[in-house]
Amino acid sequence: MKMSKEFNPIYWFSVISVTNAVILVSSGILLSFWYEPAPERAYESIQYISEYVYFGKILLSLHHWSTHLLLISILLHMVRVFFMGTYKIHKKPWVMGGLLLIITVLFVFSGYLLRWDEVGYWSARVTASIIAYTPLVGGALERLVLGGSEITSRSLARFYMMHIGFLPIVSMIFLALHYSYVRKRKLEWSEVGIGMITLGFLLLYSVIEPFSLSPKVGPELQTQLKPIWLFLWLYVIERGIGFLSPSLNFLYILVLLLTASLLTLLPYIDRSKETQSTKRKRTIIGLIIIGFFIVLSMIGYLWDVPHS
Repeated sequence: MKMSKEFNPIYWFSVISVTNAVILVSSGILLSFWYEPAPERAYESIQYISEYVYFGKILLSLHHWSTHLLLISILLHMVRVFFMGTYKIHKKPWVMGGLLLIITVLFVFSGYLLRWDEVGYWSARVTASIIAYTPLVGGALERLVLGGSEITSRSLARFYMMHIGFLPIVSMIFLALHYSYVRKRKLEWSEVGIGMITLGFLLLYSVIEPFSLSPKVGPELQTQLKPIWLFLWLYVIERGIGFLSPSLNFLYILVLLLTASLLTLLPYIDRSKETQSTKRKRTIIGLIIIGFFIVLSMIGYLWDVPHS
């Protein structure tokens, strides 16, 4: 017996993504009431939210973990669409989904610096240096992002406005376009239920695993830095390129740009007719690619981990 879509978990990821987007916007607005975007006060304002605002720690944790769940749900939604081959039919929604994934990554990038702790500061610093590897325009892009060659109060102000102003507006436009292409029915009560389950899970996880800051930015780095799980595979590639020759660092950004471009423009690259043979080939190729990224990510996770 065929399971209906509303009871089939593989179709829930789009609803989970939207739920997380709503949670992020709502929690972000509440956090902005107390957050102070200034280098001398940013870290302390987050500590104040965590320690003195009612349910502040849960609010911070909810904002933090819903970002990760949003990335996971978007990826799983795109994986489902890829294996089913519907990206060939719904080309524009796929492109919008790819752009939303990129925007979500930019949300993470801009949000990390707002913490003004070691992890946030140096993650932004390393990412900015990676941007500088971009051929021809790298230096100009780095100065545009940071407002100079170093991270200053101007950098924090730019990241804050990007995080609460520019990116939310762009993401809402893309999200509206995405749903206008594929959404032909009203909101179902089952989708409301999935959203409530998602919120309940995030609240529970926020209590079990609350968000915490790393040490405040200081003269010496006290924390071992690695990218978030989504970019552990790139971390391995970057370290490998570094071992070969630092002069090849531009390849790092080219790999990232090529991956993002291929993912977003896949419907216009893959013009093959949908047959059993193409389904099998797509499944095999898809599993190989996913396996490759998982293996690289595991290597990145274990790299530099001290052994007892």
